[in-house]
Amino acid sequence: MTEGNLYYQEFLTVIRQKIPHKATLVNTITDLLDIDKDAVYRRLRGEVSFSFTEMATIAKKLGVSLDSIAEIESVQSKPTQVIMTRHVNPTDLDYRMFNDHVNLLKFVKDEPETKIIESGNMLPHYIFYDFEHFTRFYIFCWNQASCLGAPMQFSEIVIPKEMRELQKKCCQYARSIKHTEYVWDRMIINRFVSDVKFFAKVRLLKEEDVSLIKADLIELVNKIEIIATKGKHEETGTEALIYISDINIETNYSCLVSKNLNISLFRTFLLNSNAALDKDVFTEVHSWISALQRMSTLISVSGEIIRNEFFSKQREIINTL
Repeated sequence: MTEGNLYYQEFLTVIRQKIPHKATLVNTITDLLDIDKDAVYRRLRGEVSFSFTEMATIAKKLGVSLDSIAEIESVQSKPTQVIMTRHVNPTDLDYRMFNDHVNLLKFVKDEPETKIIESGNMLPHYIFYDFEHFTRFYIFCWNQASCLGAPMQFSEIVIPKEMRELQKKCCQYARSIKHTEYVWDRMIINRFVSDVKFFAKVRLLKEEDVSLIKADLIELVNKIEIIATKGKHEETGTEALIYISDINIETNYSCLVSKNLNISLFRTFLLNSNAALDKDVFTEVHSWISALQRMSTLISVSGEIIRNEFFSKQREIINTL
């Protein structure tokens, strides 16, 4: 978000209306965000933007509806924020952006009504970030297409320790959210395996690289099967439901539902996303995912025969690597 963004300017206007006395507003935000007053003044002057999580924290405390603020845009123009993290050689800004998303999950994870609902043809990062070589492969694929750095060999893809810790926290906090629903394309594993085969065929992946990725993929599928069988995350006991779509899914849509904040996310550039706070956009995304659920088969807890057949097929596909 930039200073000139209408949505962001409206947010500043609303919080100033809530607490007109400038010193009181600054003291309130200082205490809320645990930052110094100079940092708050810079944000209020527009020199530095409030992060997504900072805005959510302030909105919750002051009783500000971010959905209502988003509605200041025209019907034809809905505000979105492109989250574009540099996944190879990340900068301080990339770390802040990723940390912002992780803190948002931390912020809402203990609320009883919070939900994650996602549909897609690619496994969610809330699951695959737990697996380093699987994640490295997606970063490798991103690096082959992105203009943010020259293409690298898979063996050159190293996830910095700080970034790896953020990835693990992302999975950890997501598992703590009380209810999760995933709707996946039936070819979701097949697509991934086909990509691995392609890069191996053009000699951008070595045999040992494929072995590392395959080992992670086997472990990941085993973990997903446990989630599907039990209908919950083992580590936290929170509910997790998996649907397999009977029609093709063209991209990944995601909704984060919480008491004070509803966010829509659209997967872009493989590992990045567009985020929208607009109520109409959220309703539309939620409607799309709900429609896909109706054209899908629930394999969590029930449908044992279908579930076993599905995972047997996935292992057959993986063994072709």
